[in-house]
Amino acid sequence: MAGLDGRHARARGRGRPAERGHRGIQYTRVRTSRFLEEGARPPYAESTGAGTGVVLRGGKAYPVRWSRLDADGGTSFTTASGQAMTFARGPVWVVLAAAT
Repeated sequence: MAGLDGRHARARGRGRPAERGHRGIQYTRVRTSRFLEEGARPPYAESTGAGTGVVLRGGKAYPVRWSRLDADGGTSFTTASGQAMTFARGPVWVVLAAAT
C-alpha cells in the first residue's frame, strides 16, 4: 500500500487505497528553490538530466540509470546492461532523492 506523510494514500475521488505498482528511487541534485513558500525557500529536486536509481518490485531492488532530456519529456530507465527497464501496467511511484 502506498503512503504519504504517515497516512495511506487514497485513489482520488474514490476513497479506496491507491493501487500498488512499482516503486522507484531516482537520485538527483537537490538544491534550494528560488521560490518562497510561507517565507522560506523549500528544497527543489531537479528532474531533468541523468543519474542513478533503484526500482523496487517483487521484493527485489534493481539498480537503474535514468535520463530525462527536458521538462516536457518522460523519464527513461535502463538496467546496468543498458536495456530498457520494464514495468508492468499500472502506476509507477517515483521518489526524487538527493544524490550523495
